[in-house]
Amino acid sequence: MKITFTGDIMIEPPVLKNAKQKDGSYDFYPIFAHAQSLLSEADLLVGNLETPLAGEAAGYTDDYYCFNAPDSYADAVKKAGFHMLSTANNHTFDRGFEGAERTIRVLDEKGIGHHGSFFPDGPHPEAWYTEVNGTKIAVIAYTYGTNLGESGKRCLAVGEKANTLNLLRPQTQSSYQPFVYRGDTWVDKVFKFLDAEKRGWVRKFFGLLPNYPRADDRLDKKIMPPYVARFQEDIRKAKENADLVLFYPHVGGQFNPYPGAFSEYIMDKALEAKPDAILASHAHMVQKAELRDGVPCFFSMGNFNMDPNSSLMVHEVLPDYGLLVHLYVEGGKIEKTTFSIIKAVRKKKGQICAWPVDELYPTLDAKEKELLEKDVKQMFRTVTDTELEGDIIRREYPLA
Repeated sequence: MKITFTGDIMIEPPVLKNAKQKDGSYDFYPIFAHAQSLLSEADLLVGNLETPLAGEAAGYTDDYYCFNAPDSYADAVKKAGFHMLSTANNHTFDRGFEGAERTIRVLDEKGIGHHGSFFPDGPHPEAWYTEVNGTKIAVIAYTYGTNLGESGKRCLAVGEKANTLNLLRPQTQSSYQPFVYRGDTWVDKVFKFLDAEKRGWVRKFFGLLPNYPRADDRLDKKIMPPYVARFQEDIRKAKENADLVLFYPHVGGQFNPYPGAFSEYIMDKALEAKPDAILASHAHMVQKAELRDGVPCFFSMGNFNMDPNSSLMVHEVLPDYGLLVHLYVEGGKIEKTTFSIIKAVRKKKGQICAWPVDELYPTLDAKEKELLEKDVKQMFRTVTDTELEGDIIRREYPLA
């Protein structure tokens, strides 16, 4: 049996724009089409839905930091073969509690599994369960926190909404330490009427950094025990009910090639509960992966699709690349872990498409092939901390 996980499935403005058809409907399947053959190899396919499905009245995505996708986005995800999606991420409440609840209803209607966010008055299962070829599998989704949302205020999952989201720490706590923070520039103050994407282009025009890596180093261990106890309890409870338990946290410093103190802490604490694998997303770039006591631990799988032409991309860390992580299971145990490298490609006029590098390579000219080979070697080095030997362009690469 082969289980495949992806990183962040995005709905940035160009994705929405290029999906719109002449009749006003949306077709998002081209995002997945070039990766379909690889996705179809999985007996179980899991991804992170980095957007609510809050409905047209709530306003679809119109900037790079606050998302909302049409329901047809879920249709495309299902057509691509995804069986389960995490709904626990920093965009869960981008359209408020109502948007988060509608997302759950849409996924239920379309028959797509999910975990991480919940109805406040509904069940709060410790995991999403499924059975594949006689093996019972549990997936558990959590997030470090949420964004401010379109209203400019954070929807806090407290009080009557306390059970709406699986949280790794208090939402009110600031996410990042500032040692790599550039701070607001004069461009942000003078051009505050522009959206983030346009301000990024203005900063770039004046020779300023359009964006910056975030440091995931804010860690206050005094406030963490109840949060740690909760996700550890979920993992342990799932182990009583499933053969295989997969922990799927949304955590990490965005555009930072290195996991921060908080990510390392969450990884260590999750391992104490003995899941069978830990697969994280959120950094918008690939980070290291390790086998810890035989447990595959991926700190960031990067993006499935992200706009490679955005001014907000930190291109030096190759955020247009991501991973598909493959867990090969026999007898209820992970026998082998591999990963495929994918690249988000957006032509001048067209949709952002995820390509496995082995299928992208034959379509390139000599100069483009040379660059792809260089990037793939860097990706492999980032994941494994070793140099790639032998064939550079492959379908899958071994973790160890």
